[in-house]
Order: sequence, then C-alpha cells, then structure tokens
Amino acid sequence: MKSFTLRDENGKFYYGWWIVIAAAILCGLVYSGIVSVTGVFLMPVTTDLQLPVAGYSFYITIMSITNIITLLVISRFLNERTIKKIMLAAGILGIISFIGFAMAKSLLWFYVFAVPQGFCFGAFTMTPCQTLVSNWFGEKTRGRAMSIFLAGMSIITVGLMNLLNFVILGYGWKMGYIVLAIATLVCVLIAAKIIVWSPPQKGVKRIGDLEEAELAAMQSREIRGISFGEALKRPITWIAFISCTLAVIVSSSILQHGIPTMMMGGYSQTKATALISAMSLVMMATGPIVGIICDKFRLSIAAAGTSLFFAVAVVGLAYTGAAGWGIPLFVIGYIFGVPAINIISPLMMGHMYGEKDLGKLIGYVNVFVGLGGAFGATGVSLLLQKFGSYQPAWLIMAGVLVVVAIIRGFCTSEKNKYREQA
Repeated sequence: MKSFTLRDENGKFYYGWWIVIAAAILCGLVYSGIVSVTGVFLMPVTTDLQLPVAGYSFYITIMSITNIITLLVISRFLNERTIKKIMLAAGILGIISFIGFAMAKSLLWFYVFAVPQGFCFGAFTMTPCQTLVSNWFGEKTRGRAMSIFLAGMSIITVGLMNLLNFVILGYGWKMGYIVLAIATLVCVLIAAKIIVWSPPQKGVKRIGDLEEAELAAMQSREIRGISFGEALKRPITWIAFISCTLAVIVSSSILQHGIPTMMMGGYSQTKATALISAMSLVMMATGPIVGIICDKFRLSIAAAGTSLFFAVAVVGLAYTGAAGWGIPLFVIGYIFGVPAINIISPLMMGHMYGEKDLGKLIGYVNVFVGLGGAFGATGVSLLLQKFGSYQPAWLIMAGVLVVVAIIRGFCTSEKNKYREQA
C-alpha cells in the first residue's frame, strides 16, 4: 500500500482520516475555546462584572495547574479500552465549565469552574488527539497527517474567534460562553461516534508503516543518545526547561491580553480579532519556513532568531498606539516568533541529547510549557494593575524573551550538540 493515500487496502476511505478530521474539530473548538480565544472575553467580562483584570486572569492559572495534574495522571491510563470513556467524561466536564462561566456573578464562579475546564483541556484536546493521530499513521505518513490536523485546527480556530467576537458584541459575553458550551457538546457527540484507538480495532492496516526490511533495519539499529536520568543531572537541562516556561509565559499572555492591548491602543475589538485571525492563517506558512531553516542551517540560528523575533513582536505590542508602527512590528515579529514554542522546544532536546529518551524529555518540556501557561496571563495582569498600562508589562516580557534567546542559542550551539562516542 502507498505510504500516503486516502484509501485503505479494501479501497474504502481510510478511517484514520476521519480521526484527523475529528481531532482538528475537537482541538479547533475546545482547545482553542479554552486558551486561544480568551482575549475576546477579558474586557467584556471584567467591565460588566467590575472585576480586576488580575483576578479574572487567575482562573487560567487554576485551569493550567489542573491541566498539568491531569496530564501527569491520564498518561498512564490512555489505552484502547479507556480513551473514549476518558475523553467523553472530560468533554462533559468542559460543557459544565462553560455553562458555569456563563452563569458567573463573581470571581469565585470562574475559579470553581476552572477546575473541570482544566481536566477537559488535558483529557479531551491536544494530548489524546495527538495520540490518536499517531496511532493511525505510520512513520512514513505521521508527519503529514499531524500537519493536516494542526492546519485544520488553525482554520477552525480563526472561524471560532470571529464568531465569538460577533456573538459577544451582539448578544453579550454570557452568550459567548454558551456558544462554547454548545460547540463542546457537538465535539463530545463527534468523539462518541468517531474515536477508535487504532487500525486493528477497525480491521484495517495502518498506512505509512515501514516495509518489513526497513523495520528490521531500524530494530537492529541501536538508538543513540543520553539517558533521561543522566540528562536530568545536567544543570543545562533545567536551564533549557526554564527557557520553555519563560517563552510560554509570554505567548500565553498575548493570547489573553493581545486583543485588549490593541483595543487600548485605539483598535476596535472586531479589527483586533480580525488581525489575530489573519496572523494565525499566515503562521501556517511561516511555521514550515522556520522548520526548513532548522533543517538546512544551524538549529541555533532558528532557536535564537525566533525568540528575538518574538521579542520584537512584544515591543510592537508595547507601542501599539505609537504613530501606527507598533502593529506592523507586532505582526512581523509574531508570525516568525511563535515557532519558538511549538517547533524549537522539542528540537532543542534532540539536539542536546539524541534520540534515546527523547520522548521522556519532551514530556518534561510539556510540563514546563504548562507552567508558563499557568502564570503568564496572570503575571501580565498584575503588571497592568501595578503600572496602569500594558506598555511596561510588554517591555518586561520583551526582556524575558531576550534571555530566552541567549539560553537557546547556547543550548543549541555546536558545543552542546550530542555526538555519538567513537
């Protein structure tokens, strides 16, 4: 069978592509509904309920910590017998959390319902969806299947963001959360109908698997690299992990505070939302460009460069209202800077330690990414509360990204590249 095809060995539409479509819908609506579109709610909610921005943002910290705990627990239990049950339970909790937000009358409501939302985020969205896509596509096809899944997710996220902006401006923020509850319900029904752990459960062969000769050659090859335990003994490993946290502190802050910053700079919520949406679409092209730079040139160029571009973006946000040059700076910096999060972080581990325990190291990267998500939005809110303006907060975040660039440039240097012993 061809490594990349739409049909299985029986000539029918390969079921794995339904898994890809379902994963894109689930993550595009629920994952994005939890973290990627929070900026459209911040000002309407805090203004209507007269809540402090920092107090409102703290629910994201609670949600993120719950998500981290959930990921640490469910990773042991995701298998062919339990995955659908876990996902359906998590999806139902997600529905409850959005309804709870819609009924909110004080900060306590957001804090209480952030807990079930964190469980939904960890057990219904990216982690189980990535696992399912990996299960259904072999090594020759997995990368392309994963990229199609993420591209579909991005397109759905753009539509969701603009829909929520329309609903919130026309019918209020409470209706916005109801829309997210309905979207999550649709996703639960899709998951109940479509989710299947792997091809054997459907009685078909997985596409993209290696041929027997290739597989035998791979199995005979010793996987080279530094062990997980040995890597954790090195201080530079923890410095690299911390760089992941620092980078996500900034990226998570932009997700919630980017639109409000532009609104304070004179942009309408509709224009700000449209700009973020357009940037999300453009990043579908810039991500692969950064990937090519990683492959064709030194990783250190992309590792330091993306962090510096990200710093430029944040400086642009700090000067959003300054003679119109802040927004172009933000756009250019952001589309080439965000790959610092989802492309550079895992590649950095492979560069430093080889393939032996790469999966475990990337797992730790995701934990530190989660920590950044837990504290970023709240931290910027506290800085806004202290200075009365977003500008000092974003300039501090730009400084953080310069530190990230220095760390990552060092970690991905030739000096720290893993090399097999002769």
